Amino acid sequence: MDDPDQNTTYAAEHMLTQWLDAVSPETGEVRVSLERAGRRHTRTYHPETEPHFSRPSEVTGFVERVLERLRSQSRQFGSSYRGREKRSVQVLPFPGWTKATYRNDVILLPERERGGAWALRGLVVLHELAHHLNTGLEGAIIDVHGAGFRATLVQLLQDVGWTEISAMLQEAYGQVGLDRRRSADDGMLAKVGKLLRHAEGASTEAERETFFAKAQELATTHSIELAVARAAHAEGSEERLPTFEPVRLGHRGQHSNVRFVELMLQIAHANDLRCSINADNTGVTLYGFTDDIDVTKTLYVSLVVQMVADADAYIRSGAHRPVHGRTARAAFYQGWTTRIGQRLAEAQRAAQVGAGVLEQTLDARGEVRESKAVALIAKDVELDDYFDHMKNQHGISRTWRAGKQVADPHSDLQGRAAAERARLHQRQSLSRAR
Repeated sequence: MDDPDQNTTYAAEHMLTQWLDAVSPETGEVRVSLERAGRRHTRTYHPETEPHFSRPSEVTGFVERVLERLRSQSRQFGSSYRGREKRSVQVLPFPGWTKATYRNDVILLPERERGGAWALRGLVVLHELAHHLNTGLEGAIIDVHGAGFRATLVQLLQDVGWTEISAMLQEAYGQVGLDRRRSADDGMLAKVGKLLRHAEGASTEAERETFFAKAQELATTHSIELAVARAAHAEGSEERLPTFEPVRLGHRGQHSNVRFVELMLQIAHANDLRCSINADNTGVTLYGFTDDIDVTKTLYVSLVVQMVADADAYIRSGAHRPVHGRTARAAFYQGWTTRIGQRLAEAQRAAQVGAGVLEQTLDARGEVRESKAVALIAKDVELDDYFDHMKNQHGISRTWRAGKQVADPHSDLQGRAAAERARLHQRQSLSRAR
């Protein structure tokens, strides 16, 4: 099987091990030098303690504890690994010293006496365990060191409680050029951001609504142009293929996770994406074209911050009483996401009609009938085919259950009213937009 990302994945992990080896034993922190947009800066991390082992036999207990932790989480929240955590894994010595590997429920590690000290550490062991967890149905390998594997390793680090090391690994991936997807049109995103900043500073609700709608219409128009180019086989269009990206939305056990997922689904739907949802509602995987994924993430990061802030202000005001605060918050989120979804859909439809790719007519009963242009139909077919293929690859078979409707009409209406005033704030990382 082709493994084009192997060397760069290894390079990122080597960078991470160097950072971990440089952690100060006195303070438990490490300062690393990073490069972004051609500029260098330093960042301080406080990573969790990474275990080191003397021999492969010592690794067995560590692997068993990790798998049992994943099984416990699976029983409570559902499996994030297609049930692969239920399979036991053996750890055996490897005769060579330059290689650690996984195959068929067995992790092979070199012995220290043969020069394998580099492999007898927690990060390397979890790398091999991620291969076990990333294996698809009936033993089929989804990818070797591709985006799916890296997402599995990041998820595994978070699930064992190594959240800081997980963040460091994602930074290392970006430093070597992995998982730092370049938007097909960064200028379009900049324009969207500018419109949204105008929305934030608008003096009236009408102005705010106008700027917000224009931002979504711009994103939709750009997406239409790319769809038309693909349908016409324009130069370079063959490079614009569907892809997928996992996005973390919350932590295990949070009552509001389902509402965060509902918000993401509303935004994704308005931007022509397909989604799968983690069994524990901690995140989603977005399937579609790069530009649409970028816009969706940009909108979500800002909208989720405002939704939570609006709900906090509502609960602090006491206007929800005598309804319990948790119930009122859920109803508020429910109304907020419903209205935001309507606004996004309205903006998307307006852009499609304006671009001439969506025709609206009245039938004999006076009901509106809509018909899409060939380019949009072709895009839908391509995305549906890709999503069907990826569902098989990722073992997705169940239908997601949305959150229960909350019987608190007052809080629901307050949420809808707040969504009318929604604007996008300054960009924040997804991990902090909670």
